[in-house]
Amino acid sequence: MKCVKMTRTRCTCDYCGKKNWSPSHMSKHELHCTKNPNRECRVCKMVEGEQKPIVDLLDLLPEPVSWVDKYGVLVFHEDTMKNVNAALPSLRSACEDCPACIMAALRQKGIPVSMATDFNFTREMKSLWDEINDRYEGL
Repeated sequence: MKCVKMTRTRCTCDYCGKKNWSPSHMSKHELHCTKNPNRECRVCKMVEGEQKPIVDLLDLLPEPVSWVDKYGVLVFHEDTMKNVNAALPSLRSACEDCPACIMAALRQKGIPVSMATDFNFTREMKSLWDEINDRYEGL
């Protein structure tokens, strides 16, 4: 974490570049940041699952093939999306369907999350919360 003293202290995440005014909040963010290779997964902890090593998850994803076009835009090879979607079932199985671990693996591999068209973080987290709420509804 880098903190710069201005009128107030401005902090930047070492992994993703997120900026924040609070050093304590930024240190919590960095601990769970999906770009941190040593992150603690709050979702795995919440569902009492076992967080898998990120290197094992990264091995399941294809290497992204990309280049920068003449306008400075990062372009991915057309097969990247197909290869990422083909790898998703084994990635889901390896991380026990944890949306945060899937997102972390994609981001750390350098694959834009939008390239995994068979994965929707928001929808999958909502589904997970619905399951948790249903489980505790009758208590």
